[in-house]
Amino acid sequence: MALPNKTTIRKVIATLKKSKLKYVPLSRLSRMMGLYSDVLGNELVYFEPMIKLDPEIDIRPLLPKLEEYVAPAPKDPEAPKEKRVVVSKKELSEYKSIGDFVYKKFTSVGGLVERTTNLSDEDLHILLKLVNNEVAARKPKAKRRKKKK
Repeated sequence: MALPNKTTIRKVIATLKKSKLKYVPLSRLSRMMGLYSDVLGNELVYFEPMIKLDPEIDIRPLLPKLEEYVAPAPKDPEAPKEKRVVVSKKELSEYKSIGDFVYKKFTSVGGLVERTTNLSDEDLHILLKLVNNEVAARKPKAKRRKKKK
């Protein structure tokens, strides 16, 4: 059984709400909507399986099921986005090189290296920037074209 078309179901709902009739069989609804009763019955068979066998079944009690089918699905609450780590030039200028960063972050008062030091996301970002700057400084500059005399 195929799922009914939501546009058609919305039209059915609108027609049923406009109608003041207490009893609306499939034949009457099809005339009100301007669709063949077979086509409309194929759409409504999802909600009432007996509608094809007995087209005189009242469709008005199906209205809550129809509205529930057309209602938008509740949205899942989105997880908050992680804060983007940005390093300013001022923070980057605190360290002259990678060695300076390691000395300031990984050494204790006595000058011994602490192996248990954990870096924050910001510290890792600063270290990454320092490494990228060092690699960029070591790359040979593009050869300049010589002018022909």
